[in-house]
Amino acid sequence: MKKFIVAHDTGTGGDKAVITDLKGKVIYSTYKDYGLSYPQAEWVEQDPDELWQTVAYTNRLVIQESGIDPQEILGVGISAQMFNTLPVNERIEPVTPMLSWLDLRSIRQADRILKGDYPAKLFEYTGNIPTAKDVIPKILWLKEERPDLWKQTAYLFDCKEYIIYKLTGQVTTDWVGASAYFLFDPHTKKWSQDACDLLGIPIEKLPPAFPCTQVIGEVTEEAAKLTGLLPGTPVVNCAGDVAVAQSGAGANRTGKAHLCIGTATWVGISVDEFRNDPQKPFWGLSHIHPDKWIIAGEMETGGGALMWFRDALCQDEARQAAENELSTYELLNRMVEVVPPGADKLIFLPWLTGERAPVLDHYARGGFVGISMGNTKGHFARAVMEGVAYHVRWICESMHRIGFQFDRVNAIGGGCKSAIWPQIISDITGLELHIVDHPLEAGSMAAALTVAIGMGIYKSADDMDDLIGIGKIVRPIEAHRKRYDDLYKTYRNLYDALQPIYRQLYEME
Repeated sequence: MKKFIVAHDTGTGGDKAVITDLKGKVIYSTYKDYGLSYPQAEWVEQDPDELWQTVAYTNRLVIQESGIDPQEILGVGISAQMFNTLPVNERIEPVTPMLSWLDLRSIRQADRILKGDYPAKLFEYTGNIPTAKDVIPKILWLKEERPDLWKQTAYLFDCKEYIIYKLTGQVTTDWVGASAYFLFDPHTKKWSQDACDLLGIPIEKLPPAFPCTQVIGEVTEEAAKLTGLLPGTPVVNCAGDVAVAQSGAGANRTGKAHLCIGTATWVGISVDEFRNDPQKPFWGLSHIHPDKWIIAGEMETGGGALMWFRDALCQDEARQAAENELSTYELLNRMVEVVPPGADKLIFLPWLTGERAPVLDHYARGGFVGISMGNTKGHFARAVMEGVAYHVRWICESMHRIGFQFDRVNAIGGGCKSAIWPQIISDITGLELHIVDHPLEAGSMAAALTVAIGMGIYKSADDMDDLIGIGKIVRPIEAHRKRYDDLYKTYRNLYDALQPIYRQLYEME
């Protein structure tokens, strides 16, 4: 009788709630956005209770508008943005707003642990090394800069952990979420006492970690009133956005890779042997499959770079789009299509908020190079898309160098809806892009299917690959290769030339 699943994708900008059938097919969905706050330069925060209230609202709405009887819901799963830091007290009340993954207040702490023996030891213990946007420097910032709040802190949560607590009353995280703290041993699947001792972080402040497919609790009476779910509805632990992207792209089986073109953009590969670059490591994360890992190279502002360009420089296009009932992105696509490959040698550097893979550089910043009087807004829009693609190529080449070989990726995310951007990425990287049938629902579908595994419908995450269809294949156009190869070399040279300047700019008064 239980034939539906409720799943959430609680992202940086809003929450999507979906009801799916037991094969992950979306029956009904709804979305509500929320904001970020910027209390100081380099600080980015979110209100965790606003996020929870939004999850409750979208859950209630998706049940009401779909007309589905809550008694028919098999279980619930939450996926969410990762790499945030939320300290809570013993009553599981937030001590501060949630420090977003975009927050850069902890550069001083990050610089300290990127020196001496720290990187080698952290890599030995966890397979990862943090930058200022990661959880470890934020924890140390809280401990060192706000000892009054640190004293109140009982647990250190990420986003999903707070939502799960509000749903079930349980203090918990999943193996993927724990691995994103970079304090988790990828082999034993336990918090690393050695890493915690090295950094002076009490291990007891970290929530207990369990497999992603484990039923972690039930919807409480209080949560039921807010969400429209029945009390006692099972809640499966589930996983954060990187893991559900890997699974929702149909890339669970060993050796399969995916590309997510979202606000942040990354390439991930499913592996059954943990391996990473000891000098400039990629994300080394646990997988929804308990015996696998995800090695992922992430750039901080992929789709976010195009979003910035739209919001900062395309107000006229936004008005025109609204008048014609179009999206601004559709107008940008049309502008880009008439500009030749290479944007007449205009190059965009997409490092708007620092960069992670493959450089671990929280000082890097963006820019346009090669501007000429003949450039139109279309040139700038195409340069943004190409700049992101150059960086995806850099990530892929770096992954190839440590032994992860692939010539195709399953692609998901909002960027896949563009008529031109996937082709640009394919041309620059040389990869085939296999775009899934529902690129915007991939995370929600994978969260729902994780619930299905937890409830015994499927055996493992590998089974998801047979349920995810491919809607379109984009292949590289060979005629564009020479121009893009030359510009890619210049793109790489620009980072090398500008790297010391970024640090100088940061240190200016």
